[in-house]
Amino acid sequence: MRTLLTLACAVFLVVAAPSALARPTLPSDLERARELMAKELYAEAIAPLEKEIENNPGNEPAYLLLIEACERAGKTEQAVEMCRRLLKVSRNEETLRQARITLLRLTRRDVEERTHAVLGKTDLNDHLRIKFPTITDEQWRRLEVVEDSQYVPNAELGMNVPPFEWTTRHFRVFACNEELAKLVAENSEIYLDFMSKRLFGGREWSFRLPILVYKDEADYIGVGGAPQGSHGVTSAQFFGRSNIIMLFQLVEVQNPDRSRRTVMYKYAIDSILYHELTHAMLNEFFGLETPQWLHEAVAGRMEQTRDHYLEAARLARAVVAGEYFRLRDLFDQEGYPARVSLFYETAAIVVLYLFEAGDEAMYTFLSELGKYPRKTRHDHACAAVFGIPVEGAVEEFEKRWVQWMTRRYVKDLEPDPSEPAPKTLAVSTDAVLQPRVDEMGTFRSLSNWRDVDLNTLKGFAGVGGSVQDWQASGGRLRCDVPKGQTSFLGIRMKEVAPVVVECEVKWIGDPADGSGWIGFNQFDADKLDTQVNVMARFTDGSPHVLHCLLADELALYMDGQLVARTNAFIPSQDSRDIDYPLALVTASSLEVTKLRVAPIERFAGTPPPPPEGQDPNQPQP
Repeated sequence: MRTLLTLACAVFLVVAAPSALARPTLPSDLERARELMAKELYAEAIAPLEKEIENNPGNEPAYLLLIEACERAGKTEQAVEMCRRLLKVSRNEETLRQARITLLRLTRRDVEERTHAVLGKTDLNDHLRIKFPTITDEQWRRLEVVEDSQYVPNAELGMNVPPFEWTTRHFRVFACNEELAKLVAENSEIYLDFMSKRLFGGREWSFRLPILVYKDEADYIGVGGAPQGSHGVTSAQFFGRSNIIMLFQLVEVQNPDRSRRTVMYKYAIDSILYHELTHAMLNEFFGLETPQWLHEAVAGRMEQTRDHYLEAARLARAVVAGEYFRLRDLFDQEGYPARVSLFYETAAIVVLYLFEAGDEAMYTFLSELGKYPRKTRHDHACAAVFGIPVEGAVEEFEKRWVQWMTRRYVKDLEPDPSEPAPKTLAVSTDAVLQPRVDEMGTFRSLSNWRDVDLNTLKGFAGVGGSVQDWQASGGRLRCDVPKGQTSFLGIRMKEVAPVVVECEVKWIGDPADGSGWIGFNQFDADKLDTQVNVMARFTDGSPHVLHCLLADELALYMDGQLVARTNAFIPSQDSRDIDYPLALVTASSLEVTKLRVAPIERFAGTPPPPPEGQDPNQPQP
């Protein structure tokens, strides 16, 4: 009986079990949200997704669905916040990729309308300027000292290294100055932390990198085996990882051509170090997938001593005139082209524009390059960063880049004829800018003048297409430009600074405009505007004699009176020769005659005469 009862109970349980399992269950929050999303009820789907994430903080599909629901419901700020949270939570590379691309789309800055400070001071607003501990002048002097230059063998590295070693979590620094080794190591840690968090998705640096700081350039090349002509080098193994960084302890040097001293040792720490560290980070995080143009441009962008926005301004006119590397050619470049300087400058400004799209932009661009074949990888990278179709993405990117350069810089580079120029008349009374010798007396004493041929434009060069604004015939130059536009004409010169240019200028603009501007501008080796200029204002159509002095300073005299003076652009010692160091620059129509050039071997020793109206017996301020 007991057995039958047991069997009956068993049968009952077996039969009853399906009834219990068939009892209806409530859908999960994630399932309810998906149902609402399918019905396009995006706002209603947000609450169950928030509840799901609260209960399961690691549910990545719920994050992605919540981001989509918030975006479709018009709650952009909440979608952005969820993207940022997902980037911290996820360890899945594809999820991180989706979050980065979505974040870029949601937070895309209107870079065409972004404004910065006055050109030349934009470095103060650079969002990639890193705050390192302040180094005092006394500390700089200590860092310059070579305490021990006896290099010692290092079996692990297989080479001779400087004697002082300082080790941190991620770096081993060897130098000929113990305090310098410590500073380089600590600043490298600060830089690595900034770059990893801001630009490389929080990725971890998984090894300790040696940094060798040699005593001087001779040891850097002779002992370290670095290539001649370089100031720093990052070597990489065949799979892409960096295995060493080398630079040298640059010292303060006397410039033989000028009366100033060039503080080069600061450049090694403030600029070269971070350039090479960027190469190392790209090698570590992206291996061999990063093309050479991008390697150099990103490393250059992170040099802390450069005003990157001002450099972009110098290139702006050339870009607007079509004088730049087409981006498809730039991206496909395997080696170094003939116009390597323009190649690097174009690459640098392209990277500047990419960084303007947001902190996630560069990491996304670099990541996408490694996912696709060489032929299409740049299209995919541009499409991911800017949310544009893949087909023709590089050309669309180029179009937007040129528009950005045009809107952002060109207007700022043109002097406003209605406003007094900041480097004209008023500054000539500043005692700091007064000449220390009789410059006009020096000009008058010169006998080695070289006349410039004004019957042809062969000895001149413009920026972009500006040379088309000028005509040369009958011993005179003529420039015709509409009001509000600026034109440059570089003067080919074999003479080197200090040098003076003399000419007679006549304003032929519309009298209704009231006045015109004329002056001189410095060009660099690529005939690009350096933004260093001196200008004079014309209020009549009479001929006026101009003298422009190029030395450590750039000065302009009109009819014998100093009207403008500023510090000159000083090229680095290893830069190429500048064939067109000075350019006529005008925002008015004018005629130029009697143009000639003379080098200055010695300045007149007498003090300069007092300005007009000042008692010569009264001391000058």
